Amino acid sequence: MERKRACKHCHRLFIPVRNPQQQFCSRSKCQNVRKSTWRREKHKHDPDYRENQNQASKRWRKKNPGYWRHYRAAHPPYTEGNRYKQRQRNQVFYKGPEPPYPSKASQFANSDA
Repeated sequence: MERKRACKHCHRLFIPVRNPQQQFCSRSKCQNVRKSTWRREKHKHDPDYRENQNQASKRWRKKNPGYWRHYRAAHPPYTEGNRYKQRQRNQVFYKGPEPPYPSKASQFANSDA
């Protein structure tokens, strides 16, 4: 009898078909997670892979100039949401995070006057 194994993503039981070390089931969502995890790790640890991906991105951008300009023009709600989120990130970056409690210094009157 073949041993069942729990999928690393969805935790459902499956029988490894071809590869005894298989860790993900065959569901498309689990396979997408497996592939994206592999790409992320490969990009992190393999300089040749990283360079190849960067060159491919450059070629694509050169071949598709204005893609993002057209995309933003065609998707205004997405663009507005992105602008709002970027403003929030900028506030945190430039001001620093908000204190978890109100400052006591602002409660005292200035007696220098």
